[in-house]
Amino acid sequence: MKQKITDELHDIIVEGREWLGLEIEYAKLTVVEKATILASAVALGAVCLLLGIVVLILLSLSLKCLFELFMAPALAYLSAAGCVAVVLLVVFLLRKPLLIDPIARFLTKLFTQKN
Repeated sequence: MKQKITDELHDIIVEGREWLGLEIEYAKLTVVEKATILASAVALGAVCLLLGIVVLILLSLSLKCLFELFMAPALAYLSAAGCVAVVLLVVFLLRKPLLIDPIARFLTKLFTQKN
């Protein structure tokens, strides 16, 4: 009787260790998956930011050329810079709904969502 209880207890301990090892392995894989998703989102954001900067420069130069039709070149540069500054101000004022909230939603969904 005592031997049977000891053997069952030993089996339970062995099974518990196996289960704990599998849970740790699953947690590691989950962390790697979420880190990969986060890193790819950051990389995509960086690429979009760089391309957006290039587009903004080209748009401001074309705006300068358009303004040159109506005013002196120095004023055209100044007007184009003013338009870019207004867009920057609007983005700054709307940073919470445009930037902070979507990033917070993405991270919350990424780290709290169960598979």
